[in-house]
Order: sequence, then structure tokens, then C-alpha cells
Amino acid sequence: MKNRDKNLKNTTDDILKKKNIGEQERNKLWWEAHPMTYEDWDKQRELRIPKSKKDFLKVEENFLNGNPFFRGFDFGAFKNKKVLEIGCGSGAASCLFAKGGAKVVAVDITKEGVEMTRKNANFQNLKIKVLRADAKNLDFPNENFDYIFSWGVLHHSQNTIKAFKEVSRVLRKGVSGLIMVYNKNSLRYYINGLNWLILKGKIFKGYNLEKVQDFYTDGYYHRHFTARELKKELGKLGLKCDKIIITHMGTKMIPFLPKFIILWLKDHFGWLLIIKFKKE
Repeated sequence: MKNRDKNLKNTTDDILKKKNIGEQERNKLWWEAHPMTYEDWDKQRELRIPKSKKDFLKVEENFLNGNPFFRGFDFGAFKNKKVLEIGCGSGAASCLFAKGGAKVVAVDITKEGVEMTRKNANFQNLKIKVLRADAKNLDFPNENFDYIFSWGVLHHSQNTIKAFKEVSRVLRKGVSGLIMVYNKNSLRYYINGLNWLILKGKIFKGYNLEKVQDFYTDGYYHRHFTARELKKELGKLGLKCDKIIITHMGTKMIPFLPKFIILWLKDHFGWLLIIKFKKE
């Protein structure tokens, strides 16, 4: 979303008007109003929703091109494995796993996400089981999946740590998963945060560096982690860190800098924090 002097946490009339609903329901409303389709957040909602096979393939293309991390990711490595995607959105990643031969189960907190993923799978003749579910209360048996994938989702949960517990519970022992969350030690967190806090004067209205993120970061909730914090929290749940990667989206980040410097900054202070883990 473009920066604006408006708290993005309350960007829908539904959220502003419904005073007697809980925080988790507000979280759902936010994502129903702003479904994740890798289109500009400022586009009208109707223009952001894919409607045809061509539209969904364009979303998939934007997903891959917008996240350089996936240039070396082998979706075919999970053939015949039971894969769970938490927070499927438009279904781009779930369809890529399914095309690679995985047995995919996809869940999303929103009705829109479930419907989009089902349509995407149908257009591409893929078999994906799609369910509406809250990440912190998954209705699956213990140790039910061979791989768990969640890209930019669990930091938007009302209770991220409880969602991590569910990941550990439903993942089989000895197998792995991948989670991406927002990186607190990123240029985006501090430079944008200090801009809003100091230059835009939010510090004088009671905001701090954490709360000022509400003005320019997507989602009703958006928790940021350091690599150490993420590794520690998952480690408590028996999820041993295999590798932590810092990266960024496929944008230039800082326009006037040479490419090699931008790449270095992305690898060290990018906004996306990825952890590959294994359940002990």
C-alpha cells in the first residue's frame, strides 16, 4: 500500500463500523477486504481478484517474480508428499506444489482465499483440498503432514506463537517445513518506522516504533521477528532450525544505489525472514 496518513489497520468501513466484534474477527475482515493476489494494494478490490485461468497464471507469475527466493526452489521435490500450506490466499503456491506432484491441503482464514484457491486449482485441473481454518486452531490430527509451508502469513495471526505450536503439532517427526515472516532487523522496519515516527510526528501522538508499523504495513496484525527470536520460538516447540535466510521482494529497494549494493542490503537487511526447520 502507498504510504498515507491513515492507520492501515482500519482501512475498511466494515472494520470501522463494527464496534462489537473481537480482534480476530477484525483480522478476518481486513483480509476479506484486501485479499492477497500480488496486485497493487491501492487497486479497487474488484480489480485485484483473479477471474480466469489467465488471471490466476498471472498471479503465479507475480508470486514467483516478486520473490527472488523461489528462483532456486524445487516444488517438485515434494512429489507424493502430503503438504500443508497455511494461508493459501490466491492459491499460487499450493498450485505450484500440486503441479510438482504433492498431495496438497491448503487452508486460509478467509472465505475469499478459499474460493480463489479452489477456482485456481479447478482452472489448472489440479487436485487440492482447500479448507477455511485459523492457523492457531487447525483441525488436523497430530503428525499429519510431511511438509508445512507458510509464506508471509503467520506474522499476521492474532497469536503467532500459538500458530507456531499448531505447525509443530501437525508436522510429522523427522520432516521439515518452511515459514516466512517479517524481519525486524530490516531497513524497511527502521527507515520507514522512523520516518513515520519522527518526520510525520506520530511520536507526539503516543506511537512507538512497533505501533507505527500500522500506518504502512499490510494486515490487521503484522508481527516482526529477529532471526534469533524466530529460531528461539520455534526451537521451544521442537522445530530445529536448518537454515535462516534474509531476503527481500523483487523491487529495487533503494533506487539510486548500484545493483551489487542493493543485493547485499537485501541479503543482510531485507524485509523477509525465512526459516527452514525440521521437527525433532
